Amino acid sequence: MPTIKYGVLKLKKINKIFLFASLVMVLQFTTMICGCKSKPVISGVPVYTFNALDSEGAMYIHIPPKENQELLVAFVKNIYKGLSTDDAELIVSKLEDVYASFGSKKDKKRVQVALKGNVPSIVKSLLKKNGFEEKTYNAKSLIQSKIAPYSYFDNGDIQISFPSANQILISQSIPVFIDMFNMEKEVCNSEIVFETPFREDWKGCDLYKWISEEIPSIHFYIVRPQAFLTNLIGADISTRVFKLVYAKGDFTKLPNQKYELTLDLEFQNKIYVKPAISILILTLGLTDSEIHQVSDTHIKLTGVHLNSNQLINMLGL
Repeated sequence: MPTIKYGVLKLKKINKIFLFASLVMVLQFTTMICGCKSKPVISGVPVYTFNALDSEGAMYIHIPPKENQELLVAFVKNIYKGLSTDDAELIVSKLEDVYASFGSKKDKKRVQVALKGNVPSIVKSLLKKNGFEEKTYNAKSLIQSKIAPYSYFDNGDIQISFPSANQILISQSIPVFIDMFNMEKEVCNSEIVFETPFREDWKGCDLYKWISEEIPSIHFYIVRPQAFLTNLIGADISTRVFKLVYAKGDFTKLPNQKYELTLDLEFQNKIYVKPAISILILTLGLTDSEIHQVSDTHIKLTGVHLNSNQLINMLGL
């Protein structure tokens, strides 16, 4: 099993994720009312936040806020210039879970962000004062139940919905996002026994299991690697050599406050593996990091150490 040294990976900007910038604005409103506490009222079984995302994304990521506060604070300050560290820390402290997907077959720029956190109800009125128009949407139903319309806020560029007392959905097109949330809610709370479990294939696939693991590391999974590998390794070579089935990895926080990257690459055919390794050596340079060939079609990159700013740049956040 070969061990090959290579350089720190650099990722070009995948997307500035202006949706997250809006999240920052939404949560910054809480700094104005941080002395007020709202009591979330949740009826029935709550929807697992990741389940609100559909299965059409090209890339998925899960960032556990509790274990990655410094990273998220740096990220928030990076996209919201001029924000104080205290305000950024307060914003991040409101979050309990962050899930997102980027791109789809139909729209490479599509973003879906699903968050769990304690957001006071007054935020909705503050959104209205900042150019967001409140609208309603009648969500699709699996069981044709009579449900109250969902409200969402639209400023012409992005849309934000608060489908429960402690969950937030953000996207350019929120209706399909709300549809999925509502159907998951019906499945969670319906007494109807479905012949086939809802989204059985999706919830049983490797991607779903990888992203939903309840561990402190940041997990990502790239479903359509050809579209994203150029950003991941900093070279335009994905369509020539990197014929991949998928790419997945995680960033684990180290005691020295840095992060260590582990990246798995599964190739379509073994003939692509050796050329890909050769290009990685030429492209990435030399450090103490390693490339391991796990099987004829699989390589694993380990030992890449990054600080928070490098990680933000790498993910394009």
